[in-house]
Amino acid sequence: MIDAMASGVCELCGRELVPAGHYVVRIDVFADPAMPGTSTQDLQSIDFDAALDKLLDEMKDMTLDELQDQVHRRFEYRICPKCQQWFLRDPLRGMRSGD
Repeated sequence: MIDAMASGVCELCGRELVPAGHYVVRIDVFADPAMPGTSTQDLQSIDFDAALDKLLDEMKDMTLDELQDQVHRRFEYRICPKCQQWFLRDPLRGMRSGD
């Protein structure tokens, strides 16, 4: 839960934040939950033991954070009112290559 009295500095521009006078931006990055099209024939042809062994082998050298990042990651930022206006106009600016 967010502390309503939290203050600090804007994580975009560095301005000091006023308690209850700033914004919180939450970004959830998660795997696409849509299932790929699979037929009964596809399911019957899968060697599930081999598929599980392959998956476990791919995961064995990954850290817990790397494994978690394959599923879900949440970011939370506090920003000032001026940056909130900018953010609402173009939330992905700065994340695009070439910016």
